Amino acid sequence: RCWDPSAALAAATERVRAGTLSPADARHLFDELLQRPTPVPGQALNGFLAALARAPASAACGDSPALAVSLFNRLCREASPHASPLTVHTYSILMDCCCRARRPDLGLAFFGRLLRTGLRTDGVDAYALIKCFCLAKRTDEAVSVLLHRLSELGCVPDALSYSVVLKVLCDDSRSQRALDLLRMMSKEGGVCAPNVVPYSTVIHGFCKEGKVSKACDLFNKMGQQGVKPNVVTYTSIIDALCKARAMDKAESFLRHMVDNDVRPNNVTYKCIIQGYSSLGLWNEAVKIFREMTSRGLMLDDVTRNSFVASLCNHGRSKEAAEIAHQMIESETTVSN
Repeated sequence: RCWDPSAALAAATERVRAGTLSPADARHLFDELLQRPTPVPGQALNGFLAALARAPASAACGDSPALAVSLFNRLCREASPHASPLTVHTYSILMDCCCRARRPDLGLAFFGRLLRTGLRTDGVDAYALIKCFCLAKRTDEAVSVLLHRLSELGCVPDALSYSVVLKVLCDDSRSQRALDLLRMMSKEGGVCAPNVVPYSTVIHGFCKEGKVSKACDLFNKMGQQGVKPNVVTYTSIIDALCKARAMDKAESFLRHMVDNDVRPNNVTYKCIIQGYSSLGLWNEAVKIFREMTSRGLMLDDVTRNSFVASLCNHGRSKEAAEIAHQMIESETTVSN
């Protein structure tokens, strides 16, 4: 029976997804592929590499993205030109692999190799390319590629490409630059029109920098653009307001959140409880705690124990006992 490379790659792809393909198995497969005079089937190869790129660590293979890069390099070294079905899609998969393997330098090297091949670049994965620049800490170049180079390559940037740059700018405390980019996204529209994620990213960036007023302004602008904030958006602003001791405004955002059918989570309530506690406003802190538990939510153990201890230290033993009792009840319910 004739050995079918497409079928062999398809079977190996299923084993990757099942977490049972080892590096030795993959190398043996490529031994077979590269010994054959017929071209390696490009579509099946891309599917196999893409599966490796996205495979989590398993007992069989601890680093599938790195394995994909290694196999690709071997293919380039050992395959004859007619047996190398390398397309722009193949290179895009490999750039993604490099990002996942935390080797953006290799991803950019693959991009350089792609440019030297003379292949058309209009199918290159813009997100993978931009992410390589961002992970390599080359943020200004990422912005330049996003705004200028992609169009030269025949690529169309999308919201995901913008979002990865926004996050890096905000992580670098350059939220104002991120805001400028966000405005460009809104102006561009179409596939670049910002949704809740880029808005939340920039709002969180301003909050981390202590620029709460700018965060609130952007929150309002977001609503005017018809983009509904989510729990992450609200919690970022509530946390910043609590740290600024603006508890009235923080609770106002909490009420706005509930009124707009966005469910607060443990972190949301934790921020407000800690904010009130830091000001010695124990009645308000306990009230928020009761609201939180009425929604079936509980503080994490460290925060809860600290809250109980603070109540005891400030003569609030009755409230502390109530919270301790709820802790015991919740643990009993979970164990049952």
